[in-house]
Amino acid sequence: MTEKRAGRPPKYTEAQVLAGIEIVERNGETPTGDTVKRAMCTQLDVAGGINAQSLDKEVQRLLEQREQQRRENLIGALPADARDAVKEIGALVEAAVLGHLGEQYGSLTVLSGKMVAELKTDLGNQREQIRELLNRIDSKDAEIADLEGKNHDLKQRLDARDTEVATLKARLSELERDEDFRARMIEVMKETLRYHATSDEKSPPVRA
Repeated sequence: MTEKRAGRPPKYTEAQVLAGIEIVERNGETPTGDTVKRAMCTQLDVAGGINAQSLDKEVQRLLEQREQQRRENLIGALPADARDAVKEIGALVEAAVLGHLGEQYGSLTVLSGKMVAELKTDLGNQREQIRELLNRIDSKDAEIADLEGKNHDLKQRLDARDTEVATLKARLSELERDEDFRARMIEVMKETLRYHATSDEKSPPVRA
């Protein structure tokens, strides 16, 4: 029977396809969708609207089915002794293959165990190195925090010193201004005294 297909049903039967295959093979050609379609349309009166691609899938399925049946018939025709011998050979081959696979599996198991142990050791070493690095980082962080604290204290002291210097400069400016004022006052007093001294010298003496 043909395989179930979605959509429209085929315009041929499995028997017609088998007959078309036989016609093609008698003509010395290879059964394909195109060659079987031509044989079916020309010699079996099948309508020409056949999809060659779909027919080719059916042809290949029937050829594989026929080949499988042929092999089963050949095997069935063998003597019982031959079939038993094949079974023994198959059992020996199976045992040999399984033994080889077992040895390979055992070797791989031992090797993988060693690799896992080495990886665990490496992982432990890496974890220890990571812990050491973290401790060093913590130590560096503490040192940095201490330096930042000292830097902050120094900055405060410098700021206080700058404030003190600015205050002293302002006081010095005031003192300089006061000194200039006193100097001017002294100069004015000197000028006044000189003026009065000159005036006294020019004035006539007072008679008694």
